Amino acid sequence: MQTKAIFIMNFWISIIFLGLFNITSNLIGQQIQGLVIDSESELPLEFVNIGVVDISQGTITNDSGVYTLECEKLPKDCKIQISMIGYDSQTFNLNELMVDTKAIRLVRKTYELGEATIKWKELMKKVGTTKTSKFAEQCGLGGTGFGRGYELGLLLNLGNTPVKIEDVNLKIHKHSFDTVVFRLHIRSIKNGLPSNELLTENIYLPVTKYRGWQQFDLSGYNILLSDDVVLSIEWIKISNVIEKNLIKMNGSKEATPNILFNLNNKQGTFYTRWGSAAKWKIKENRSPGFYVTVKE
Repeated sequence: MQTKAIFIMNFWISIIFLGLFNITSNLIGQQIQGLVIDSESELPLEFVNIGVVDISQGTITNDSGVYTLECEKLPKDCKIQISMIGYDSQTFNLNELMVDTKAIRLVRKTYELGEATIKWKELMKKVGTTKTSKFAEQCGLGGTGFGRGYELGLLLNLGNTPVKIEDVNLKIHKHSFDTVVFRLHIRSIKNGLPSNELLTENIYLPVTKYRGWQQFDLSGYNILLSDDVVLSIEWIKISNVIEKNLIKMNGSKEATPNILFNLNNKQGTFYTRWGSAAKWKIKENRSPGFYVTVKE
């Protein structure tokens, strides 16, 4: 009898909790929260992109697979895209996420890898922006608004024959953090814009150098690519703001935390977007100091 009473009490506590969750989720001007898990293991997924389609807004999940999305200024009919490298993306109407409290289960992508025999010439070359302008303005990311799907990237012409990506290099002007973590993206191009993700797993790039080139070894990932692609980095995480390294930007008298990269303002194609499902912006004859070393 006592066991039955405890069961009934727990049942009503659960009902009340879910009711409160739904009420909170539907409050105008508030946030919506949700959980993203792996469909097979049912374990939470960290750093999943939650992007608002064609709108410069987004977030990522934390280490518990939970996301919080500001919805105060979002149109009621907007669409939310849940995506992560290595998984099939899902798209929902905003209203669906406000009402449905069930966990979102992402399904792992199946990649069909054809067999190929490549005879390497054992020649190495650099592709991208290897030289930056001495007095050019910098590009970068400011504040502590990491984890919102912000990306910076450039066009790479890899040629018609497949090459192996050996490393990626970033030219850091300076930054205000102990460590800044980026996620690497390499995408195909369609109608002049970044399109399908070509990487099959998440690659994270922890920037620790205060200034100058920092190299990241990618040889173990066996990335084979050809043709034109867009390489970009997504701001995922920071650790420790260093007060003495705060930077005054755009004529401001107040110094704030930033990470800045050197630019070349005479060549290249520069891509940016401010949300994992936002529209891309393009600037010609300008490119950040990013390049890859490839094996031919």
